[in-house]
Amino acid sequence: MKGLSAAGVRAGIKASGNPDVGLLVSETPMSVAGLFTQNHFAAAPVTLSKQHLVRSQGQVRAVVINSGNANACTGAQGEKDALAMCEQVASALKCPVEQVLVCSTGVIGVKLPMDKVKKGIDAALAERASDVEAGRRFLSAIMTTDAYPKEACARHDAATIAGVCKGAGMIEPNMATMLAFVATDWDLRAEQLKRALPTIAATSFNAVHVDTHTSTNDTFLLLSTRAVPAPTDWARHIEPVARRLSWLIARDGEGATKVTTIEVTGAANEEAAKAIAKRVAASALVRTAIFGNDPNWGRFTSAVGNAPEVRHPRELTCVLQGIEVFKAGEPTAFDRSAASKAMALEDVKLELKLNDGRGKAIVMTSDLGYRYVQVNAEYTT
Repeated sequence: MKGLSAAGVRAGIKASGNPDVGLLVSETPMSVAGLFTQNHFAAAPVTLSKQHLVRSQGQVRAVVINSGNANACTGAQGEKDALAMCEQVASALKCPVEQVLVCSTGVIGVKLPMDKVKKGIDAALAERASDVEAGRRFLSAIMTTDAYPKEACARHDAATIAGVCKGAGMIEPNMATMLAFVATDWDLRAEQLKRALPTIAATSFNAVHVDTHTSTNDTFLLLSTRAVPAPTDWARHIEPVARRLSWLIARDGEGATKVTTIEVTGAANEEAAKAIAKRVAASALVRTAIFGNDPNWGRFTSAVGNAPEVRHPRELTCVLQGIEVFKAGEPTAFDRSAASKAMALEDVKLELKLNDGRGKAIVMTSDLGYRYVQVNAEYTT
């Protein structure tokens, strides 16, 4: 992408020796807007980046990232370390410190090994480049428990929209254990990005679920290098890139074998639709049925029935992989074997149609199988 360079290096933060320091740099200040975790124990880099976005009015030269250590719940020292990372990059680029954002991801409650971090930043500054492989090295440096790299790209006329993210566990709507970066070379002001960000996130990074556990470092940054005139409907072209990245996070949900997109329509309003979709997505019984390719409509409908937002439950229609399995208070005559076969894919759709209003929402959730318990039971030991 024009005007944007990247790097990803090995600094020794991770015991595995995998890349763990990444850097994004713009030749001139780029417009940036961000969404962050709502966890009350937000990590030092989250707090500092929010402050820097306000002070810089969304004009940013660089984003520096480390993985393998979240720099969360690390007290005053963690705040100093996050600032030191920004100061080091700002000094090298000769820009105000508030024009540098910082992200961290990894184990919570462990102080950063700053000698390694500083050497890693120096190496990233020296190695940054603007080709596709540099972007992939950056992506490699932000990953933690990810089973695979997550990237997406689209082009619209002369413009490029490119995004990368990391995330596999501690995933709950309203952000998650993710670092997500979506950039475009359209000429957009920070205020434009800020206004559009909630809408883009509503069907992407705020609509992905794995384990109902929002973490401390969640960050989604939308960046514009301002090189190409933007169309009036620019946000509509960015949303599919963000949604693809979100789907990849759900697909990589620790131990997951598939993603189910739960689509609620006809709810009283959008808030009600989102609440109903989240309730169904969070149900362990629903997610284990999805894992087992079991078209158990009773689990889906009873989860909806537990939602206080539902006004006319008897008018619920449930459609699984295009097969109507429940309508008007009772199951339909469907072929269970055929429905089970239709579920044996990595992309499943569950439609829940109400007659309460015009509210609609989607949530993407991973299934729940044996591997999930193993991965999370052994995470720190």
